[in-house]
Amino acid sequence: MNTIVDQHCTIIREQEATITIEQLKTSFDVFVSEIKKSDSSIINVTLLKQIVPILTQLLSKNNQLADSELMKHPLFTTLRDSVLIDYLRQRQNKDAVYEFLPDLASLYAKIGYRINNMNALLFKQLLFYPPLIDEIVNCLNDIMTNEKYLDDGILLSSIHFLLMAFINFEKKQSTTNDYSSIRSLTKAVVACLCSSYAVEMIKQLEHNFSQKLTQAHLLFLNTCPLYLRWYGSYQALENFQISKNLLNPFTEWIISCPSDLIVNCSKQVGDMIRHLTSILLRSVPSDNSDASIEQFNDDYYKFLIHWTSLLSSMLKCSSNDSTIISIKRFIVQHLYDLTLNANLLNFMKTIPNLIPMLLQMTDIEQDETQLNIYRCLGKLMTEADIKAMETSKKRPFPQHITEFENQSRTNKTKYTSLIRCIIETKFDPINVQKVVLEILLALSFNDDASTILKQNKDFMSQVRNLANNTNVDKSNLQRAAEGLLWKLEKEAVAITKSASSRSFKYDVMISYSHSDHPLCYQIHERLVQDGFNVWIDRDQMHGAPMIAMADAVENSEFVLLCMSDTYKQSVYCQSEAHYAFERRCRLIPLIMKSHYKPDGWLGIMVSGKIYVDFMKNEFKLAYNKLKTEIDQYRQQNLNHSMVKSKGKNPQDVSSTISKSVQKPSKSTERPAIVNLPCCIIQWTNNHVQSFFLTNELDNTMLLLCLRLDGCCLLQLYEMCMMNRESMYQSLKAELADVHHTTLPISDYLTFLHQIKRYVPLTPVVTKTNQSPFPPSTVCNLM
Repeated sequence: MNTIVDQHCTIIREQEATITIEQLKTSFDVFVSEIKKSDSSIINVTLLKQIVPILTQLLSKNNQLADSELMKHPLFTTLRDSVLIDYLRQRQNKDAVYEFLPDLASLYAKIGYRINNMNALLFKQLLFYPPLIDEIVNCLNDIMTNEKYLDDGILLSSIHFLLMAFINFEKKQSTTNDYSSIRSLTKAVVACLCSSYAVEMIKQLEHNFSQKLTQAHLLFLNTCPLYLRWYGSYQALENFQISKNLLNPFTEWIISCPSDLIVNCSKQVGDMIRHLTSILLRSVPSDNSDASIEQFNDDYYKFLIHWTSLLSSMLKCSSNDSTIISIKRFIVQHLYDLTLNANLLNFMKTIPNLIPMLLQMTDIEQDETQLNIYRCLGKLMTEADIKAMETSKKRPFPQHITEFENQSRTNKTKYTSLIRCIIETKFDPINVQKVVLEILLALSFNDDASTILKQNKDFMSQVRNLANNTNVDKSNLQRAAEGLLWKLEKEAVAITKSASSRSFKYDVMISYSHSDHPLCYQIHERLVQDGFNVWIDRDQMHGAPMIAMADAVENSEFVLLCMSDTYKQSVYCQSEAHYAFERRCRLIPLIMKSHYKPDGWLGIMVSGKIYVDFMKNEFKLAYNKLKTEIDQYRQQNLNHSMVKSKGKNPQDVSSTISKSVQKPSKSTERPAIVNLPCCIIQWTNNHVQSFFLTNELDNTMLLLCLRLDGCCLLQLYEMCMMNRESMYQSLKAELADVHHTTLPISDYLTFLHQIKRYVPLTPVVTKTNQSPFPPSTVCNLM
């Protein structure tokens, strides 16, 4: 035993809670000096037995070991170069010091978990060291090709801890890094998961959830997938190859395990399932055009059914057990991941007990799980499902969630948790902050919610910072921040900008969800072939930057809304459609999925418009119908312009087109007012006209009701009372599209107030909805 080293180890051990950095530097100087004095080319084993354990013990009790001043000390590079790298290279020669490799590798992993802005660069220099990376790669390649290393627990454990050091480093990072130096390492990890050994390890798993995993299982099926979750910028083809190799054996194993045994799931097996499932879900194919992908989807369907069965078993267990809560969390997380694929989402909707089980869990006291439950329900439930449950007094979401939407207009505390996720840097940028920004973007369609957000200066400052962050790895986060910033600060100004009435840069803008891109690209190509100047965003998966989108909307004669579930669920698509709607663009709705019926905010927006169904009709017929819609509108607009050029009042055009009633001009004397029967159902068309003339609504509301009698007008009133805001938006849009004039909110409210005295005393639906946008949007996003 080295006496001087032992003395310093004793000092560190006895004063570990109060020892200073300067004292530690002194001890570290001694350690390095004694290591270099070693006569042998192999560092003295006894010396390492003294140094490594004391460092590990200190790190568990005191964070000072990760201090930037100590991270600079040559002790760490000496241990890395003279012990870690050398003995990885000499892995075939089992020396006594070889047993310290896992302990030393574990030390680096634990330091990585204590990364902060002060020591990140120093630790990166220590870890992202080419000779070290090269040797880890060589070890992985040997393990993958040489079966004897599968039984070498020391080597496997050492590689596990070294990969965990990289994982912990990335987990704790708040800035983007260049990882080109570890491409070879990432490639080696992918190769391990694509190897026959990985397949055999899955096939050899016991048919339960409580077995003890070998070091080989932990490295191949747990650590490697977890590494790829954090360093997953590998090629999609490689990603697909992992799933192609492992999905079927993994699915066969998990469905062979009785569902009720999930309650005994060990942490090792639970982690393996979570990490491996995350990788397998990354490459769910969106196209099932060939047999191989069809089989691929079949495995996912089996996986889904058993996943639902596992959830059913969990609901029978105590909800307070921490293990049960953890298992529920990762089951729901992966269910949500599966909803992101259109094919799997459609299949999930056919599982009869899935929605009821999720509804049963909405009161779970775990924020992440609760969020994912709502997101799943938003994907699985249609607007009709939600309305049916509300009618039957069964809320699709718990009381406090429903109240969040209704009360948040005046209660700022409802937003505290969401805002905190953006302001505080401890929250994960992609998995938390991006999701929260998109939820807030959905909520911001409500004016009062928007006001609450804008009044929080710290929040707005952080959103601006995120919007200006051009780091490639966080482009999705930047896009979400940019979208919210657009909605809160720029959209209102942009809407009020004067628009050139007949001068357009583009004939058509195509607003679509990326999941529908094959058909949208086909439509785009045909339009271009026919001479149309078309704007379409072919480079981004989640919508173009907001400024570019706004420019496209403002300068396009027509905006095609490519409607589908995924279009409605995208808050970015909603932003595009809403801005086009508010700018009074000519909207043409296209149906992208079979039997799709728009509801919620999208249903309101396209109310009264003619759909072009590309699923019901073959492409050529649907495309010709689209062109006919464009031609008819242009002809109608031309007629309107010709009338204007002859000096007529623009309001006279509507009467010329309708030819059903001679609308009086403002310059002529009004016709005699007809006495109105007390009950609206007795009114004729003349009575309806007289009502609007009496209340000076002849230039707005009358234009929408030219052919109505009293019974029809009563139906219109009842529709308005069912949803005041959405009906106002629909009537305003129709008046703008057909009659080229505006419906002031005062005229709309005057109509509702004045007509009330003529409504019969029979029950009339009076349910209101304050806004057409937030409720359905929040459900879709979640």
